[in-house]
Amino acid sequence: MAEESEYKHVDIDPESVEERKPDIHLEVAGVKLDLPNLNNAELPIELVQVVLMIKSHQVLGEEESNAAASVFLAYFQAQKPDYWNALRKTQRPMAYLLATIKAWAIESGVDPKAFSSRNSGTTTARR
Repeated sequence: MAEESEYKHVDIDPESVEERKPDIHLEVAGVKLDLPNLNNAELPIELVQVVLMIKSHQVLGEEESNAAASVFLAYFQAQKPDYWNALRKTQRPMAYLLATIKAWAIESGVDPKAFSSRNSGTTTARR
């Protein structure tokens, strides 16, 4: 018979909790989006890995930009279906997606240069 293991309880230190930054509010393709600030410690778990990747690079390469865009697209599909459906109806869904991600990053205080792929010919400037 196997010995029963003891489990160590893990908790967060309430003193180390950062002040919550305000949510980001965007209107894209006729849809109003209330999004979490990408600089919050309380970032949705679906976005943690991609935000860490973005913050660790000065500029994303084309492959990394595509991977990041796919994570954000999956997030929008699952968490913001109204926006995802609006993207599907636009003439240029990828352009709207990239512009949304860039605006979200800028409004969150994340360096927007990371979203400018070296090889990308698509503009993602805010309008």
